[in-house]
Amino acid sequence: MTAPRAPAIAFRIARAPFAACSLFLLAGLILLTGGPPAFAQTAAKAWTPPPPDADLKAALDKAATGSPEALAALADGGRADAQAYAGLLFVVGRGKIPADPPRGCAYAAKAADQRPDAMHLRARCLQYGLTGSAPDLKGAEAAYGRAIQMGYAKSKCGLGQMLMADTATVGRGVALCKEAARAGDGDAQLVVGSAYLTGAVVARDPAEARKWYEMAAKQNPLMAARKLGQLYASGEGGKQDTKKALELWGQAEQAGDQAVCILVADQLFSDITGGRKPGPGAYAFKGGIPMADIEVVELWYQAALERDPRPEVKTRAEYALKVLQSFKTANVSVTKKKTK
Repeated sequence: MTAPRAPAIAFRIARAPFAACSLFLLAGLILLTGGPPAFAQTAAKAWTPPPPDADLKAALDKAATGSPEALAALADGGRADAQAYAGLLFVVGRGKIPADPPRGCAYAAKAADQRPDAMHLRARCLQYGLTGSAPDLKGAEAAYGRAIQMGYAKSKCGLGQMLMADTATVGRGVALCKEAARAGDGDAQLVVGSAYLTGAVVARDPAEARKWYEMAAKQNPLMAARKLGQLYASGEGGKQDTKKALELWGQAEQAGDQAVCILVADQLFSDITGGRKPGPGAYAFKGGIPMADIEVVELWYQAALERDPRPEVKTRAEYALKVLQSFKTANVSVTKKKTK
């Protein structure tokens, strides 16, 4: 029996590195949804950084190309706005600029009383010991609290995540993140969704996780669309809808999620093999699948091979590409028989 035909979905395969954008465009990337070093939050809704003047913008543009000297000079000259950006740059690192957390944290400390984004970064520095000293949770809590008072909305769930790590304060932490999530913080929505999906700090509830991921994916497809797509693909917590899963994974890939390529590839592979994923054994493939559909699946496995650093993903992609090549050979054989 011939396997179901694969949908010829023309997802974009982004092979080139993402274009370097001005650091000014990263103004809100302070900070951190999980633990170090994955710094990746957007600007608070209650506070947004003022636009930089010409000198700062020029320094930020140079930093985005790998030359932080002008930005550091402005920061060393006492400008709080430059100190905030320099703090982020050196804590995270960017391209040719290596991370130097103690230096970045020092800049954040200088600007913290004037800029809530810098105060938030200072809280992260204290929480994770990025200053070069041991973690200071009490100091971090105080800094988060001050950033919240200054209008930095991200600090509410930032503090919540820190509190969730302690069994004595987990309830308070969850409540803070839910409060931020209900107010529209996309990263907080992601945190709450993940909490319900994993069941680590609250009772596991995939349906509740799906609800929060749905909200988060509208604001942050890079972080939420992959997980929401997995729930749609499995049917966990609601209806199963592989078409919707593929759409969500496509959004995540376009946003820069390198780990989503293997999910798309495996799903499309399953569509042409009667539900099988790559692995030992026989496949329900007897030819008749349009060559273009097989090539779409190959492109996604090739993207996973090139872009996903996980060894197990590379092994599976290599295996799948060999299987797909055998499918193409079988297709050619079937076509020749039909034309005789």
